[in-house]
Amino acid sequence: MHIDTNEEIDIDEVLAFATERHKGQVRADGSDYITHPIRVSKLVSEFKPSRNGNILAAGALLHDVLEDTYTSYKELCDRFGIVVASLVMEVTSSGFMPKLVGKRFYLAHKMQYMSSYALVIKLADRLDNLTDMRAVALEKIKRTYFDTIYMINYLESKRNLTEPQKNLIVAIRGKLEEINKEYQLSADGLIVDTDLDQD
Repeated sequence: MHIDTNEEIDIDEVLAFATERHKGQVRADGSDYITHPIRVSKLVSEFKPSRNGNILAAGALLHDVLEDTYTSYKELCDRFGIVVASLVMEVTSSGFMPKLVGKRFYLAHKMQYMSSYALVIKLADRLDNLTDMRAVALEKIKRTYFDTIYMINYLESKRNLTEPQKNLIVAIRGKLEEINKEYQLSADGLIVDTDLDQD
């Protein structure tokens, strides 16, 4: 993805904004929610070094603010520019479509058409969620496990992936193996569905 932008990104300002918007929200283990976007940002920097690193880092730090806080797309545009705001919009889930078609199907199809940068953020988000399963209910662990297998299998079959994306998927598969070793999850939970593949 080639980005030509004169937008100056102040990462400290982005972090302060994300921290303020997620104030009072916590992860399943009781830790402050902002620890998750910070880890996702670090994963993005690790897997996708880029001259646009600040744009990617900002998108990662802000990736949940449209979905989980009162922040608007316009506010992100005004504060951090249209490129960062658009990345955040790309990784934000619809409020009703996952309920209509199922989360795994919705996310797999959405990820197929994301920009390269947005997909890196989304994969890093998934990797961190798989890594941070402390205090998560077993049913949610199972659902996340099987949803993830479906999504990455779908992505690999439908999209030409960049090296950073491939490397993130390798890391995700490693986490899936760890989860399966611990919980001995059955493949019965994996639905291979082509009914929605109309393209």
